[in-house]
Amino acid sequence: MKAKLSFKQLHALEAVARHGSFTQAAREIGVSQPTVSNLIYALEKQYKCRLLDRTGSSITPTPQLAEIRGHIKALISLNDVIDLHLSAEQDLLSGQFHVAYTSSALAMPVLAEFVQAYPALDVSATAMHSLDLQPKLLSGGFDVGFMTTARLPRDLAGFAIADAQIGLWLPKEHPQARHASLSWNVVATLPLIQRQPQSGARNLFETAAQLAQVPLQTRLSLDTVDAVMTLVRQGVGAGVGFAAECPNARDLVFVPIHDPVLAAKHYLVCPKPMRETAMVARFFDTAEANKAETHIASERPRATTG
Repeated sequence: MKAKLSFKQLHALEAVARHGSFTQAAREIGVSQPTVSNLIYALEKQYKCRLLDRTGSSITPTPQLAEIRGHIKALISLNDVIDLHLSAEQDLLSGQFHVAYTSSALAMPVLAEFVQAYPALDVSATAMHSLDLQPKLLSGGFDVGFMTTARLPRDLAGFAIADAQIGLWLPKEHPQARHASLSWNVVATLPLIQRQPQSGARNLFETAAQLAQVPLQTRLSLDTVDAVMTLVRQGVGAGVGFAAECPNARDLVFVPIHDPVLAAKHYLVCPKPMRETAMVARFFDTAEANKAETHIASERPRATTG
C-alpha cells in the first residue's frame, strides 16, 4: 500500500522553500535539521521526483514544486484555522503574513489598520513591480498583493480597490500642468521619466502609445516612485505614473492622458486557494472597509484635453 502524504512533510517542504535553508526551516517548525532533511527526502523518494534544487549553498524550489507551492501554503493556513477554532482562540491570530505591493499609498492604510487589529501577527511588506508580483504570489512567496493592471488576472482572486488612470507628473510651473488632460500629441513632445520595464504603469502606458502610434522620448528608467518624483522636481522630465503614487505632493501636478485605453484598476489579490484562509479573509475584510478611503479622488477623469 502506498504511503500517504503527511502534513509534516509539506510543512517542512514549504519552510525550506521559503527560507532557502534546512537549518532555518528546522528552527521555525521546532525540529532538528536532520528531521527536516529526512522528511523531504522521504517525500521526494515516495513520489520519485525532485522538489528542491540544491546547488552549492543555494536551495530553490523546482518548477514542479513552484506549481503547487501556493496550494501547500493554503493547506498550512487552513490547518492553522482549524487549530485556532479547536483552541477557541479565533481572535488571537498569530504567525507570519507576507504582503507585496506596487503602490504604498494604497497599501499602507490597509496594512496599518490590519496590524493594529491583529498585533500577534508578524507582518512583512515588500514593494515590487506588478509584472514581478503575480508569479511571486502564485509560487507562494506572498499571501496577498496590491497590484495595478487593466483586469484581474485569471489565476488570482481579488477585487478592485480604486480606479487608476495613467498620466504625467509635472512641476506646478510646467506649461502643461494647467491642462485638465493631455493628448498623445503633447505627450510625444515631452522628455519622460519612467519606472523599470517590469512596472505595470509603464507596460500599460507603452502599450497604449504603440496603439496610438506615438513615439515616446523616454529619458530615464528608474526603480522607485520616489526617484521618479525627485527628478521631476529637478526639471529633468515628466514622470509617467498613477495619481495614487504620490497623493500628497504639493509641488507637483498629476495630469491624466486623454485615452480610454489607459484606464486600469488597483486590485487587492491573492492565490485562489488562499482566499478563504483566516488571515487572508480578514485582510480582505480590512481592505473592503477601507475601500472608500483608498479611492483616490484626484483620479476622476477631467473634461478637457490639452
